[in-house]
Amino acid sequence: MATKKTDVPESASAQDGLGLTDAELAAARKEGAKEDAKEAAKDTHRFLTDGQNLGDNQPDRWLGSDEVMQYAPTLDLSVEDFEKRINGKDDVDLPEEKIYGLLKLERSGQNRTPYVKAMMKRLGLKKEDLPAGGPSYTNDLTSVSDL
Repeated sequence: MATKKTDVPESASAQDGLGLTDAELAAARKEGAKEDAKEAAKDTHRFLTDGQNLGDNQPDRWLGSDEVMQYAPTLDLSVEDFEKRINGKDDVDLPEEKIYGLLKLERSGQNRTPYVKAMMKRLGLKKEDLPAGGPSYTNDLTSVSDL
């Protein structure tokens, strides 16, 4: 009786038809282990930072700034009195989130330069940090003449 001769593959991957050598298979396992370690490190970092990664949206710094309508009459004060009020030199102490709310209100309304600048200075904001709502310019209130 004739026997059929079959070749025995060198690795298990050859049986699957992938044709990987033992060295390639070991390298692939090593890469998979590296990827698993990276994912585990990301999960650990996310857990330790309360879910906030560097590229993620940060929580709102000015939480509560939208509830500012009871402070809206502050914007009707003169510039000098307004600066005293927001800098705490008056009898009323305004929290920073309310000043930011007033800034949003001013930017969406009259957008007057001295008021916007006073609030930016008080909050330590730059031009890029201004809230949306108004145009990129502010309305200058300086007198053109003495009239």
